[in-house]
Amino acid sequence: MTFAHYLENIRQSKNINVPVFLKKSKAVSINEEELLKIVSWKKIKGNEYSVTIIDTEAFEHLIERFPTQIISNRVEASIAGNSHSKRVSGSMVTRLAYQQTFPQVVVFDNKGYYQTPGELHSNLLIIENLENFLALIKHPDYLITWLGNEWPCDIIYASGNAISNQLHRQFFSHYKHIRCLLDIDPGGFKIYKSICNLVPKRVCEYVLSDYYLNKYRQYGNIFTHQERQQLLVLARSYPKRLEQAINTVLEHNKFAEQEILLWN
Repeated sequence: MTFAHYLENIRQSKNINVPVFLKKSKAVSINEEELLKIVSWKKIKGNEYSVTIIDTEAFEHLIERFPTQIISNRVEASIAGNSHSKRVSGSMVTRLAYQQTFPQVVVFDNKGYYQTPGELHSNLLIIENLENFLALIKHPDYLITWLGNEWPCDIIYASGNAISNQLHRQFFSHYKHIRCLLDIDPGGFKIYKSICNLVPKRVCEYVLSDYYLNKYRQYGNIFTHQERQQLLVLARSYPKRLEQAINTVLEHNKFAEQEILLWN
């Protein structure tokens, strides 16, 4: 029985097991002192207690916060002050369409169907960090330098690992070739792995151009022995296509965030 069901039994003037009720209340971060301002109880026998409501308004507020019905979405969960326990019913990503100068929003419903203005290109570049994405809006010519070649594509801001939301599968499946310009660190590797898992049949490349590699060698940050050991463990589950990047990291003992691409 949940904490909410105990509240419902109290409202119906049913006797309850108070010691268990207190354990349930503790699990939802309500302590005994708080409860005793709202209800009082009297032992009948064993662990059976009769409970009296002494603050009706506060008790009804508890009922609203902890409804007995199954919480199926974020709106219902918000009544209990726990909306983050449920996923949002859709998603959105920011896209800079090929040869466009201002970003657009792609909106997804809860089944992964998406709406976006304009046509999608056959190539997609995913950029992890907002600073770099904004820089490309102002300076589109940066892209050729960062990638090491001219590559016509749509550009998506990853917003961290949020880009690998399962709702984006159908959208990503439109693109024939996906390149990922990410941090050179475990976080970037994780995003790449998640995207590869999302669209396993698509060509998905982790970008480590000569330009990026040179910046990494100059400005990367030395990592600790513990971080190195963690990387070695994680590397076993990473896609084969990450082998070059991981070997580079292990060789130089450095991680790097992609904002170093903006350093002159």
